[in-house]
Amino acid sequence: MKRITVVIMIAFVAALSLSAMPLTVSWSDGKVDVQKGSAWAAVSMGDKIDSASTIRLGKGASVEFSGGQRKVALTSEGTYLLDNLLKKGAVASKQNTSAMNKLGKLVDPQASVGSTTVAAVRGAAIEPAKESTDWQSDVDVSAIMEEGRKLVRSGDYANAALKFKDAADAAEGVEKDSATYSEAWALAAGDSQVKAVKVLRTMPSTGNWAGPRALLLARLDIDSGANAEAKSVVQSGLSSKLFVGDEIDLAKSLLDEASAQ
Repeated sequence: MKRITVVIMIAFVAALSLSAMPLTVSWSDGKVDVQKGSAWAAVSMGDKIDSASTIRLGKGASVEFSGGQRKVALTSEGTYLLDNLLKKGAVASKQNTSAMNKLGKLVDPQASVGSTTVAAVRGAAIEPAKESTDWQSDVDVSAIMEEGRKLVRSGDYANAALKFKDAADAAEGVEKDSATYSEAWALAAGDSQVKAVKVLRTMPSTGNWAGPRALLLARLDIDSGANAEAKSVVQSGLSSKLFVGDEIDLAKSLLDEASAQ
């Protein structure tokens, strides 16, 4: 009888560990609250939050929770149950990886050679010819971009993002959009989803990089609870014919995924 009781207790503890896990607030911006009974309490960076908690975001707010290998990012106004998001994240991980790999080919030309229609069509736009450099002639944007790509190839996404940001700060026009997109992708690849979304939201919704920008933003939006924005940017891109080659299929897949949630 005693042995049965011990087994039951172990099973009970195991069930608790599966149903709830401690998470740490690794990023918080704007009004973010956690429900405490019938009241709400403000959330700050470094706070410990149980995964069974309900979180509320105000307009323009964003937050990231991390625990072990698990991370939850939220970038849209609303109320969320963290456990539900963790379960959805486990299911969506394959779609996320596939989209990130495909969209990452636009960041590193070596990885995209002969791989997909997306890479073939967009490749020429990655490093546009410099018609005028009198705005900041002492900065070699191409060299900085190549440094960033080398860091991407080595898996150092955080430092790659910093290099791409340096390039974006020094560039103009299409070259700036290319560097900004690369920065956002590297941030997302390095698990800084919220920062990546913020960068993408600053990019123009027209031009050579509008299509990849919409796809990457939609992917990250779906992963961070901003399904309405994901549907909006993809629908707008499809109606405006922003997408080319494999991008069209990816756009339709993202639209289906966003609509189903």
